[in-house]
Amino acid sequence: MTAISENLDAVNRCQIAGLKRAGLTLDPVLDCAEFYKHVRNVQSAIIHTYQLKAYAAVRLEDPKEAATLWREMTDFCNSALEAISELRSKHPQCGTAELYDLALDYKAQAEKRYYENLKDSECQPIPEGLFARTM
Repeated sequence: MTAISENLDAVNRCQIAGLKRAGLTLDPVLDCAEFYKHVRNVQSAIIHTYQLKAYAAVRLEDPKEAATLWREMTDFCNSALEAISELRSKHPQCGTAELYDLALDYKAQAEKRYYENLKDSECQPIPEGLFARTM
């Protein structure tokens, strides 16, 4: 894991921790707008992290390494889902349902790419001479 990836993961954990804290301390009726800011931060983190992981994954030669990136994304989505599932009933009008759906969708796509890359890694390396050369 690179320093950039470690920093990204740390920031993402902070966003989720902030959401949890806000969910426990803010009033669902009086502080919905304030709570929604935390929801929006986690939404942004999911979308941005997915874009970064995708960008990095397609540039890796080893599909097993790319699979690792997608596993990290799946884990991040799981963390968001765990946090929001506890808060959906307390803050139903503050964007929690939308965040839950978004995290679920991104998790599904990350898992799909994880398994695709894992499957591709089983075919590595391609034996020399397997495909005929054409000139």
